[in-house]
Amino acid sequence: MSGLRLQKGAWVTHQGERVRVVELLSLSTVTVTGPDGGLRDVPVQDLLPPDAVTKPVRKQPLDSPEYQKKLRSAEEKLDLIRPLIVLGDQRTLQDVQAVADQAGVSCVTVYRWLKRYEQGESVDALLRQPRKDWQASRVSAEVETLIDSAITRFYLTPERPSMQSVYDRLRAEIDLINRRAPKDSVPLKIPAFATFRRRIQKIERRKRLSRRFGPKVAQVLDPIQGQYPGATYPLAVVQVDHTPLDVILVDSIRRQPMGRAWLTVVMDVYSRMVLGFSISFDAPSAFGTGIALSHAILPKETWLALKKKQLEPYVQELKEQGDTELELTWPCWGRPTKVFMDNAREFRGKVLEQALNRHNIMREFRMVGHPNYGGHVERLLGTFAGDIHTLPGTTFSNVAQRGEYDSEKHAVMTVEGFELWLTAYILSVYHRRFHDGIGSAPLAAWERGLMDGTEDHPPIGIPERYSGEAAQRLRLDLMPYFERSVQREGIAFNGLRYVGDVLGSRVGEREARNQSKSRLFRVAYDPRDISGAWFLDPEADRYFPIRVRQSDFPTMSIWELERARRYAKEKKLQMNDERAILQAYRLMMSVVEGEKNATRTVRREQERQRRRERLDASLPQTTPAPKPPRVSVSSPSFGLSLLPDDEVTPFEEPE
Repeated sequence: MSGLRLQKGAWVTHQGERVRVVELLSLSTVTVTGPDGGLRDVPVQDLLPPDAVTKPVRKQPLDSPEYQKKLRSAEEKLDLIRPLIVLGDQRTLQDVQAVADQAGVSCVTVYRWLKRYEQGESVDALLRQPRKDWQASRVSAEVETLIDSAITRFYLTPERPSMQSVYDRLRAEIDLINRRAPKDSVPLKIPAFATFRRRIQKIERRKRLSRRFGPKVAQVLDPIQGQYPGATYPLAVVQVDHTPLDVILVDSIRRQPMGRAWLTVVMDVYSRMVLGFSISFDAPSAFGTGIALSHAILPKETWLALKKKQLEPYVQELKEQGDTELELTWPCWGRPTKVFMDNAREFRGKVLEQALNRHNIMREFRMVGHPNYGGHVERLLGTFAGDIHTLPGTTFSNVAQRGEYDSEKHAVMTVEGFELWLTAYILSVYHRRFHDGIGSAPLAAWERGLMDGTEDHPPIGIPERYSGEAAQRLRLDLMPYFERSVQREGIAFNGLRYVGDVLGSRVGEREARNQSKSRLFRVAYDPRDISGAWFLDPEADRYFPIRVRQSDFPTMSIWELERARRYAKEKKLQMNDERAILQAYRLMMSVVEGEKNATRTVRREQERQRRRERLDASLPQTTPAPKPPRVSVSSPSFGLSLLPDDEVTPFEEPE
């Protein structure tokens, strides 16, 4: 499912009216025209996709053997062409021929795979296509293949032949094929020169120039410090990494130390912009990576509005002191071409791989022996660490630096307070500070790459925006999932039973080809709140909310459920259904409450629970976030004086 593409001439919806984009004024504003012909400038965040066409029911469900067979074949094709995708504009005919030989197909077929994947929205673009009645098409499939082949073999070459000469060769090839074909076959129709010219004009301008003229392209691929192959424009390559924070955080109720949390960061390699992040006391996982990626890809206006409201008193104080330049904006969203990761286990999970394939995002791992590949995000985290060391409760980088400083004694920052500080630091300091590696501030490089382009790549314009159902689909695809059959009592998972209207027609359903086996359905869930889940309808290819059968079941994380199970086992309690699980959980929490000041571990668990109770309102059965009170943290690095007085709203996924 794709998002909103803002390009000149694109149709969009503004305040319920269908309008057309006339000009891209900036990353936040475009000019549109309506039915009356008048022009008006509107904020990008107020635009929606044009009237959506009802998505047809799949002829082949997602879990059908036919679809799964096609999907495996598509994934094999993707594995074959992945090296060519990485090469991008630098791939040669020899590179394509090597892949064609490996796959046992022709070069034309490989080029067709590349074209379909690069134009498609997911790995589904590589699924075997059903045959169509090409007689009704103006250009047949065979002629389209010959056009692509002629452009690749003759036009996109260092010899730089004219468009007319390549077209003449194409006509000669088609004429030869027709003369050699059986007499009773339908002859191929020679396309018009205008059709041939349009095919060439659809090729990316930089690709045409680099194949025919090759201006300074080889320098981009040199693996020197500070550069990464292919990162020649915003969102071409993003890097993801985790780090433990060098600061002791306290719980938001009693201000007792809880230890160090983990920070996951998503960074754009070209501009060095921070696209998104997440903070958690849970160990690095594919789930934490998915949360950070969702934050990076989705628009942040709603999320940032809450943070700006919390920071407003301190921003106003700085303005009264004469600082009128402080502006908190985060114009970062859009689907990256490639996500670069190290070889950690949490990055190699099937959930993350399937989600990235579905949304047409490549995944690449760091090459052994190339430490500079991937060093950008590590240097970013190192930059963050230097400023974090100015905060109260810092652990510094090592024992020698810490000396006699008592980190726990000086710790005053909550998780939410640190998140507020980090947001202000990223937006007001890091994004606007001159970066030696790129020769400008990250925000300036981001805007320049999108709107003006560079010598290595033309401008890509306003990135694709996800909203509504498309944004929800992205979030859920990045969530972990389980597969279960639907019984009369609902769907069983970890001792819980999930029910919902969508399950009614699925009770007792069997596999189409093997009636002796129950049909398994995919169910996505948020580990922070297992009171609700999302059922994926394989025919509609759409998620539907379901929830635990017991109506008063509270917000509970999957980790708390496991702790309740261990506690019940120790106390020899039965946990046969949701009510028994809930009783064991409440008994366990009462014991924890009685020992609330006993250990740091207990305080950490309590803080996790408080944060999980306030999830994004778009997720099933979540509790609304409370009104955020004033919070403060102290940081000499950018002048905000904020020491935590009370609890604030936790990190939420952007809408």
